Amino acid sequence: MRRLQFKFPSQIRISGWDFGSSARAMNQAGGKDLLMTYEQRLTTQADLVKVTRSTTERKIMSTKTSIKRIALVAVSTLGFGLMSAVPSQAAVGTATAIAIAKTSTDDGVALAASKYTSAPILDALAISAFSVEASSSVVLHLTAIGGTGFTAENDTRVKLRGYGIVVAAHHNAVTASGAEDPLPAFTAPSVAGTYTLDVETTTADPAAFDNNVLTYTVTMTVTAPAKVSASLSKAYIKSGDGAGAATADTDAVTASGSATAAAANRGAITMSFFNTDGDAMATGNTVTAQITSGPGYLIATTDNAAVAGTCSAAPTYDAVTGRAISAFAVDAVNTLYVCADGTAGVAKISISVTNQLATTTWASKEFTFYGAVRTLSVATSNFTIGAAGGDETGAADASRDATGEVTNAGALTAGTSTPAFIIAAKDSAGQLATAAAVPTVISSDLTVVSSGTCVLDDGATAYSSGEGFGLYNCSFTTAATAKSGDKATLTFRIADPLGTAGVDYLTTTAAVTVGDVRYTETVAFDKDSYVPGEAMVITRTAKDKSGNPVADGSSAPAVIFNKAIGGTAPAAGFYVGGVLATSSTKPAVFAPSVSGAFEARITGYNGSSAATSAIIKTATVESGSAEAAVDAANEATDAANAATDAANAAAEAADAATAAAQDAQAAVAALATSVSSLIAGIKAQITSLTNLVIKIQKKVKA
Repeated sequence: MRRLQFKFPSQIRISGWDFGSSARAMNQAGGKDLLMTYEQRLTTQADLVKVTRSTTERKIMSTKTSIKRIALVAVSTLGFGLMSAVPSQAAVGTATAIAIAKTSTDDGVALAASKYTSAPILDALAISAFSVEASSSVVLHLTAIGGTGFTAENDTRVKLRGYGIVVAAHHNAVTASGAEDPLPAFTAPSVAGTYTLDVETTTADPAAFDNNVLTYTVTMTVTAPAKVSASLSKAYIKSGDGAGAATADTDAVTASGSATAAAANRGAITMSFFNTDGDAMATGNTVTAQITSGPGYLIATTDNAAVAGTCSAAPTYDAVTGRAISAFAVDAVNTLYVCADGTAGVAKISISVTNQLATTTWASKEFTFYGAVRTLSVATSNFTIGAAGGDETGAADASRDATGEVTNAGALTAGTSTPAFIIAAKDSAGQLATAAAVPTVISSDLTVVSSGTCVLDDGATAYSSGEGFGLYNCSFTTAATAKSGDKATLTFRIADPLGTAGVDYLTTTAAVTVGDVRYTETVAFDKDSYVPGEAMVITRTAKDKSGNPVADGSSAPAVIFNKAIGGTAPAAGFYVGGVLATSSTKPAVFAPSVSGAFEARITGYNGSSAATSAIIKTATVESGSAEAAVDAANEATDAANAATDAANAAAEAADAATAAAQDAQAAVAALATSVSSLIAGIKAQITSLTNLVIKIQKKVKA
């Protein structure tokens, strides 16, 4: 910065400060004394005041020395104000001015352009005002202007005007002119409003803040923070002790875990907070979480993702550990651990968030704690007939999907996800419980069934066996030596968690048989005759060459009809138990509307496994049924017409009655008028007669 050279006006005099000469005279006689450096002034005044470098202890200067310093500062300040120039003595070792830069931060983020007002007269980055959210962390960036910047002799403090509070203060770093010195962070007021910040930096003696300072004023507008958004903020739950955050996918599955108290987490809830503007909220929120019913306890942390082994077998309850946690300060992403306390049951968890003194019940979660497995049972038997010659029947898949359940539902079809058996594991209270290991499958005859497999159903889809715990999807595989009619018993077992390892087991069994390929197929109606449009049940059956039902999952042909039927003709599918039938409770196919015989036809095997042929079954729609329906409709129409005629006649009679009533009303009105006239005449005659009698009486008396 180019330093301007100037002289003070000759008219300026300093009086009343124990000086006997004018500023001009001082300049002429020894002007250099006026512009002494801080060190020179300090030496000259050593007999008047002892100055220390400590900012916490200072000696009181003599009144005369203080007055002289004030006079010097006044002259320097006045000169700067009049000439818009920098006093020459400030150029030695110190900045000549200070400013607050727009690079100042709000909660660690530099101020956005919309958050400050530029004031680039002193410095290109200088600002005169800025805005932050209430209670946010503010770091002002101080800029040294002119001179040689800040030296090790400079201190800075920031005061909140009107409150007598120093919100930030520190010993300046050695900073070149134009460079920035971040001040210590301070917390913005929690009440929205406009505040004035006075920034002061010592130019020489840190112990003389009252006299030797550069100042800068900046306006701070505090805005109310955006409120937390209950819809944009998310709480997801997951099961298990694994690391990582819960997601929408894990939240879709019922969360569960062992009730045994342990260091292993039984589950975790990931909480992320966003305000109504969609911005992540690192500050400003507190959370209250409690188990409103059921077992277990919670641990609140600011972990962004779950950390394994956070729970405890013997917890000590405190402010962040327990069944109820209040006013836990959260940042943008947090983890709430779900821990077991040794009791089985369903825990209901309520989570509330408080923001700007308003509390919102934000999320509700459930977690199932189950006890040790005490029983196994076959919950569902989908397929029990295996394939001769060897093949896998059913699927042992953790996830049952739409494709495997609908498109490829056959037990022997590649891509199916339907299990042959669903095995249920339960605790002593009958609650589904996940075992330490999946059940193993043991065959009573390895020449019939060679193996079997079970996996825990994950509960992740609409086609799942359950909610992700306690249910196992199992398949079995027949041996290459298996033939039609063979039988075997499958034993599903797990180690008894309360028994002796390798000795005690929990078991359940299922019987299976073997069927071969299609040899004879039929199609049948549930009745010989139907009324038009009546619901029908169409059944297809298939047997192998030995007369036994074919293997589950064998293909079944489509059914076609020679007349138009209602609903949908049965499509191709798969045999289970040698049968494929349409539903009797939810019918999908209906008899033709025209009377007479009609037929159902399939293209299947009829006494051969090599070639197919047409297989036909006939039924009838009752004769005359349609005509009777037409007659009934005609009779109904006639009855409706007769009713209409009767209604019309009644309406005409009502009209005639109305007219007669109107005539009678007119006659009565006329009669009333006549009677009134007659009565009026009689009254007049009576009055006349009365007057005559009175007159006669008067005459007679006279």
